[in-house]
Amino acid sequence: MKVTTEVTNFVRGIKSREHAIIFYDSEEAKRSILFPYLSDGLSKNKGVLYICSDESPEQIQDGLNTYLTGGLDVHSEKVQIKNYDQWYIRDGVVEPLKIIDQWFEAHRFFEDRGLGLRVIGETSCFFRKGLVRDLLRYEYALHKILNVEMDAICAYDLRTIVDTGYEDVIMPIIRAHGNALFLAHGGSIVIEPEVVEDTDVEKLLDIKIH
Repeated sequence: MKVTTEVTNFVRGIKSREHAIIFYDSEEAKRSILFPYLSDGLSKNKGVLYICSDESPEQIQDGLNTYLTGGLDVHSEKVQIKNYDQWYIRDGVVEPLKIIDQWFEAHRFFEDRGLGLRVIGETSCFFRKGLVRDLLRYEYALHKILNVEMDAICAYDLRTIVDTGYEDVIMPIIRAHGNALFLAHGGSIVIEPEVVEDTDVEKLLDIKIH
């Protein structure tokens, strides 16, 4: 997938303590953004933590290992890859404050090793399990409460959102974050939550937001 300058600048512009978001419609699109983002973090002496939901930890580990260059090692202690049921949904329950506590613990773990922290969180599990209301509570709590030096991207699979019938939550999700990046069949676009309109998203996705 061709990555535009706009997309590259979006990723490079994410600063510590920022909580960005991407929407994508294929694994290729997702990896074209997230793997360079993680590789860049590793090259800047940051630990990376990847929470899986679309793919298994093994798939992400294999893909990232193939992508990494320059002696960066996906098997080092600088890289942690976990499944969603180790982080977001434990025994079928979502507890936003406990999830946020885990981010603080992760930060301390890497800080003790002289590292910063760069994070990816895939979110399809919330949609597949009908826990979207819990997801929104978590996202808004994270936006208000999280005060830790980490770079974070929340990753949303558009196919899962549409297939599960939750298109109506796209706008609330965008407004719980900083700028949003869409990578879809209609092209790519960076959206600022303060100025986004429903029609902006509809044009890219060819769907009707209720």
